[in-house]
Amino acid sequence: MDLISHLSINTEIFIVGNNCSGIRNVSRMFKKWIFLNKIDYARHSILFSGFLTKRTNFFLKDFYQTHIWNNLFIKSLPGVFGYKTIDAGSKLLASTFFPNSCYKEILDIGCGTGFLAVSVLNVLPNSIVSLIDDNVVALHCSQLTLNSNNFKGEVIRSNLYSNIFKKFDLIISNPPFHDDLKINFNIIEKIICNSRLYLKHSGELRFVTNRCFNYNLILKKYFKKFKILIKTNTYQVYQAFLN
Repeated sequence: MDLISHLSINTEIFIVGNNCSGIRNVSRMFKKWIFLNKIDYARHSILFSGFLTKRTNFFLKDFYQTHIWNNLFIKSLPGVFGYKTIDAGSKLLASTFFPNSCYKEILDIGCGTGFLAVSVLNVLPNSIVSLIDDNVVALHCSQLTLNSNNFKGEVIRSNLYSNIFKKFDLIISNPPFHDDLKINFNIIEKIICNSRLYLKHSGELRFVTNRCFNYNLILKKYFKKFKILIKTNTYQVYQAFLN
């Protein structure tokens, strides 16, 4: 929508996508502004083309979504994990933090809307939380979520640990396991195996995952002790300690 607002009437537009990505609905989605025709299809993908018939005004504020959880305001935009609703796995992970825990410095990997960070700060207001994501829209939402709840945190653009240069008492994450439409465990495996380089001597890694996935073998390789802290019918929270 932002792109369309900058284009002139009669601009020719091409849209391509995989059959499983929702491309079949693109004509309906843009029918107010573009009359699209299917001009080619191959390799399980479809190519549409058309001309812009009507311009639109784009206002970012029209797309903000605000969720409320435990009196916390969570800000989100389309394309950010948790846009439509707060993820149940994130809620489960957030429920495992209690007052008086000794976590001075905390790293939130894949911060998304900033839900986990403000949930932790709500319980541990003296902690210093760094929020990282490689999605600039997610970082924007995280900063808005911090501001909306009067919390402070360091919001950093980083591809996992690529822009991190210090160690933490605790690393938390609700890592994605999808790469587009395919299941991919690379991200969580990188979080686990590299976390020891960014944890203090007695540091802890805590993450939530679907209950059907088992990370015992890889955790055993890099951590002295670990356990499933809590689980439901759908999700489980792993807790792992370096020492």
